[in-house]
Amino acid sequence: MEAPTARELEVLAGVGRGLTNAEIGRELYIGEATVKTHLLRVFAKLGVDDRTPPVMVAVERGLLPRPGG
Repeated sequence: MEAPTARELEVLAGVGRGLTNAEIGRELYIGEATVKTHLLRVFAKLGVDDRTPPVMVAVERGLLPRPGG
């Protein structure tokens, strides 16, 4: 299975912090459409289909830090 890129993980970390796609885009200086593309790619790589599970999967796999830790 292909691992998420560093940029995809940055976008996913924004989701984990509760940011909207627009907020993530502003924070990372990318367009909202690009945020959506990164999310679709990371969802496919992690085998999930919405915003909550990929954050949990990434944390479980050690790709993102645990919230508050």
